[in-house]
Amino acid sequence: LARLKDVPWEKRTARFKCVIAIAAPEGEIYLCQGECQGLIAFEPRGENGFGYDPVFYLPEFDKTMAELPFEIKNQISHRGRAAREAYRVLERLAEKVKL
Repeated sequence: LARLKDVPWEKRTARFKCVIAIAAPEGEIYLCQGECQGLIAFEPRGENGFGYDPVFYLPEFDKTMAELPFEIKNQISHRGRAAREAYRVLERLAEKVKL
């Protein structure tokens, strides 16, 4: 953060990205991706989360990831988005097996 102290908001862009790979028995590969875009805050805020959460600022909420309730964080986080996509892929694969 010290190195970014003079960097303006518009140049403090950041993103979290998560990719979950699923290999199906027939050899198909599915890549389920989730992304969350934000900005690097000027100082850490919040008690929830870990890692970069206290400095990952989300303008649409006017909060850092560490300030969000767990339920909202799971809805918008890169991991939550990738996991929901992976769940949908696994549901489709399970339906194929039932046939």
